[in-house]
Amino acid sequence: MLKKIRNNAFAWNSFVLFAGSMVNNVLNYIFHLVVGRMVSVVVYGETESLISLMTIISVPAATLIMVMTKYAAECKAQDDRKRSYELLRYFNKKIMQYGTPVFLLTILLTPFISKFLNIESDIPLIIVWTSMLLSLYSSGAQGMLSGWQKFKESSWAAIAGGALKLVSALVFIAIGLKVNGLMLSFFLSAVGTYVIALVCLKFIFIAGKNDKHEISKLNFGPVKSTVATFFMGNLAITALGNLDMVLAKHNLSDIEAGQYGALTIVSKIIFFATGVIASVLFSMSVEHNHKKSNTKKLFLQAFSLMIIVSVISVAVYFIAPKLILSLLFGAKYNDVSGYLGWFAIMVVLFSIVNLTLQYLLSLHRIRVVYGMLAVAVFGAVAILFLGHTIYAILSIGIIAQFVALVSSLPFVFKSFEHQKQT
Repeated sequence: MLKKIRNNAFAWNSFVLFAGSMVNNVLNYIFHLVVGRMVSVVVYGETESLISLMTIISVPAATLIMVMTKYAAECKAQDDRKRSYELLRYFNKKIMQYGTPVFLLTILLTPFISKFLNIESDIPLIIVWTSMLLSLYSSGAQGMLSGWQKFKESSWAAIAGGALKLVSALVFIAIGLKVNGLMLSFFLSAVGTYVIALVCLKFIFIAGKNDKHEISKLNFGPVKSTVATFFMGNLAITALGNLDMVLAKHNLSDIEAGQYGALTIVSKIIFFATGVIASVLFSMSVEHNHKKSNTKKLFLQAFSLMIIVSVISVAVYFIAPKLILSLLFGAKYNDVSGYLGWFAIMVVLFSIVNLTLQYLLSLHRIRVVYGMLAVAVFGAVAILFLGHTIYAILSIGIIAQFVALVSSLPFVFKSFEHQKQT
């Protein structure tokens, strides 16, 4: 069985990244389990809203991962390590140029954002902004590893970061830092991930050591276009998956926000378990497309695997919601266990939307991005004005994910037809 998986590039890469991601996800969920049990529902709601905010503002970092993955995959297809080194240097320079002013601006806006989220202290947000600046540099290195299909190395970097976050969180909670300490643990995690990724990229640095090319002589016009496209795509998918939690903190009571955060975290196990499928699909689809190979089979393999995992997951969440919540958080969230199956449906729809978007972006099909972004905006506005209960926010979320999926599938079918003609 293992031999058959090794002989199938997509299956083997999926297995490696899945194994690494599952280890990291276990660490993440131990983190949430410990936090959920050791802190109050109110503190947990505040923490989850900050984590969701962190995810949303990490769109530039997620975009950079995709851009670096795309161009690194093309470099891999040509076995061009020197150009990979040039790309990494170029992006680090641009991060310094544009990231620093944005970071300073967020510091100035911190009091207003704290007030909107009903957070008393500005310190957790300042730590969030600092972590996000560092994550921009880290994402370039991670994208380079993915593009070269160094999934094992990428997994080890993520695992190291997850372990550091868990250990540091335990220490910070023990000494009473609570929210400030939990946010600081994310910063330390970003540091650890970045350091490991740089070590794993040694083969790029060795190749570029004697490189005589000047970055200014390279044509980065297509790169800028790709950045804009991937930024919009990541903004759309991130908003679809996280704005509900941020707005729940604004609209709901502190207790309800904590309950919503717990339901969100438990249901997103499905997304984290299936997200590796989308990641592998994106990387391999970029390489196949660059070589003018048909990518339809890759997508159908990924889509089929996604459906199988999703159906099993939803069934489990409907059958034993109270048991699942109790295993993670104890009995404090049992009152809202009836929502968990429906949260699972929302997350499954979101996972499939993410898969289709990753595939279309790998082919540089960008029109779908604007439709998804429009759905995310309308969904957020609806939650802001109508989402004053857990049920209301959940209902709006399911409708938004369904509309996003239905609107994206025609673009996938059209891409199949286009490749058949070429």
